[in-house]
Amino acid sequence: MTLSTLTLRDATCPLCANKVSVALHAVEGVRHFDVDLADQIAVVTFDDDVVGRDHICRIIDRAHCDDHGPVM
Repeated sequence: MTLSTLTLRDATCPLCANKVSVALHAVEGVRHFDVDLADQIAVVTFDDDVVGRDHICRIIDRAHCDDHGPVM
């Protein structure tokens, strides 16, 4: 298992948090996650034998509001 903290630049609205949560819930290999709008991060625990950090970042990039920046 891997724990990764991802920066969600400019993600400040509840719609972003909901979209990111729904997207992460659907990713095979993601075991746990917490989306924190106050700190603009997502803390994700995932099975790195099943899914990689880069794939998770791409999923989040596609999920959150178009008005916000990319995941780092």
